[in-house]
Amino acid sequence: MISQALPTAPESPVERLTYSVAESATALGVSKPTIYRLVARRMLRPVPGLRHKRIPCRQIAALVGGHVPPGVN
Repeated sequence: MISQALPTAPESPVERLTYSVAESATALGVSKPTIYRLVARRMLRPVPGLRHKRIPCRQIAALVGGHVPPGVN
């Protein structure tokens, strides 16, 4: 019996939009409690309405780039 390989669809990478608290901590090189402190200080704003906190990737990138959200001392 000759087996034929099924054609595979080209893989299209899906861009990440959010990180978990643990992933955010790893990305920033800090601890999870630090992420919760940044959320409490409103330096990071999780996606509203979700059971688990999810931090938008663009916020992590902005924080690393030195951009502080308005209203944060």
